[in-house]
Amino acid sequence: MKTNYYLKLVIITLLIFALFIPQAYLKALVTERTSWRQQAYQSIEQSWPGAQTLSGPVLVVPYRLIYHTTEKVITAKKAVKQIIQEHTLDSNLYLIPKQLHINSNLDSSLRYRGIYGVPVYSNQLQIRGEFNTQPLLDLLAQNKNDKITWGKPQLSMLVADQRGIAAPPALNWNGNNVSFLPSANMPNAIQGMHAELPVINVDKPITLAFNFAMELRGMQAMNFALLSENTDIQTSANWADPSFTGEQLPEQRQITEQGFTALWRASAFSHNVSGVLDRCKQGECNALLENAVGFELVQPVDIYQQSERSIKYAALFIFLTFAVLMLFELIKKLRIHPIQYSLVGMALLMFYLLLVSLSEHVAFLWAFAIGAFASTCLLTLYFGGILRSHKLGFILGSGLSILYALLYVILQSEQNSLLMGSVLLFCVLAIMMLATRNLDWYALTAQDQTGFPKLFGKKNQEQQP
Repeated sequence: MKTNYYLKLVIITLLIFALFIPQAYLKALVTERTSWRQQAYQSIEQSWPGAQTLSGPVLVVPYRLIYHTTEKVITAKKAVKQIIQEHTLDSNLYLIPKQLHINSNLDSSLRYRGIYGVPVYSNQLQIRGEFNTQPLLDLLAQNKNDKITWGKPQLSMLVADQRGIAAPPALNWNGNNVSFLPSANMPNAIQGMHAELPVINVDKPITLAFNFAMELRGMQAMNFALLSENTDIQTSANWADPSFTGEQLPEQRQITEQGFTALWRASAFSHNVSGVLDRCKQGECNALLENAVGFELVQPVDIYQQSERSIKYAALFIFLTFAVLMLFELIKKLRIHPIQYSLVGMALLMFYLLLVSLSEHVAFLWAFAIGAFASTCLLTLYFGGILRSHKLGFILGSGLSILYALLYVILQSEQNSLLMGSVLLFCVLAIMMLATRNLDWYALTAQDQTGFPKLFGKKNQEQQP
């Protein structure tokens, strides 16, 4: 019985689509492993402070305003009488530093849950600055006909996760040493610390200087809220792969293999400080943690992101390999069974399974190299067998090795991956078109009496008399 070439072509096409099922499974596997890693992060976060945001300090000055209002009433004798009523208003005045300087020295390391490592850090902070008491005098001037009684002020620092404060720091306030107490002690913002201060002299505007050192622990990210009229933040860390985040990028930065340094400078014109202070006056002091700048400690190689991107190229590898096999089958007058095509497709997909599993235990480069080497060696031997030629098997194996090398280069170039992938597809298509431009496809797909495709068509040599 003669072989139907076009029926086989349909079978091979269906087989390619069938191989998309295990490819989808591989993508689902990467998603599952990513979720497990996220669970590991959450597990570590239960016993270690999470991503931190430092805000403040904020000078909170409580006051009581006693003011009077006049109300006109009509008596029973239809006479107009003025009644003076006394009112009391208890409120807080929130002051931000005139100048704020933060020096951050971050020491990072990895904490593990199983095979998953999470970057954690201990941040040594030096914080200094000064307040100006002019806003207190302005409040007195606005209410010069009323009576204002000042309460005991406090200095509050807000953090995203209070567990990260390793020890209560000592505050130097205008030359006096004051101890910090737990909790920010502000409306809807309890995470942090506060220090009770002596009553402020309001006879004339003065400058109140402060400084203190603290250790703040966290994981993955560190942010600083821009809560000052003029802010300087200088940070250094021993992490070589930062990702700068927030509303403003650092003015200066330097990244080396040993770590990085960064410098931010901002003023009240750079962000809406008055807006967050107004929200704090309305009882939403957690808004003070907004308007932050900072960085994330990015893993040098996200193995699951790299693996997912590589799996997207599986269809290309399968299609190219099957196309070359079918071409050799036609030219060499071979008969390759669909089961053999299936085994080749599964071997190609096995590379991605090896890549995902190995990359969880060794560096991504080694995982890629081992998976590609194992897959290429297996397919080279198999190609030599089904094509009945060790030379053709070696040629196909060498071609796969080149494709794997190009795939790794594309994976490492995140910014240009789309461009490089497009160029690779174009080059592969161009090579296939140029290599087959002189083939007589009708002759190749024609069948002789033995059931094999014929390489060349024969002219009818019988002449009619």
